[in-house]
Amino acid sequence: MSFRKSLVGLSFLLCGLVVVPALYADPAIVIKNDGICGMPGADGAGNIVFGGLGVQTTKVENNTKVMLKCKGEGIANSSGSGQSFRGFGCGVPIPSGGFGFTVDTHATVSASGVGTLTCTIQK
Repeated sequence: MSFRKSLVGLSFLLCGLVVVPALYADPAIVIKNDGICGMPGADGAGNIVFGGLGVQTTKVENNTKVMLKCKGEGIANSSGSGQSFRGFGCGVPIPSGGFGFTVDTHATVSASGVGTLTCTIQK
């Protein structure tokens, strides 16, 4: 009998874990793999330059922010080492409509040319 009570209690706990986060989460628009994006790269001195095109892997909009993530291969990096950049300008298409601009940005490009980009707009 106690084994059965334990199973019932566990099932309520698991249901609570699944339902409760959904009640408190902001509604969001999530778009996956939606088009291309310009990616930062690096020149020979490690300065930020246009590195090529990547793909938008995720675009998320909720009540407080819009975030765009991109990834690309074959991104220009003449520096010979991995580079990281922050605070550069980034234009972001907003899923609910319009276009935004931010400098809340971060990008990396590896020595072999694999790049990532994240741009976040606070609403």
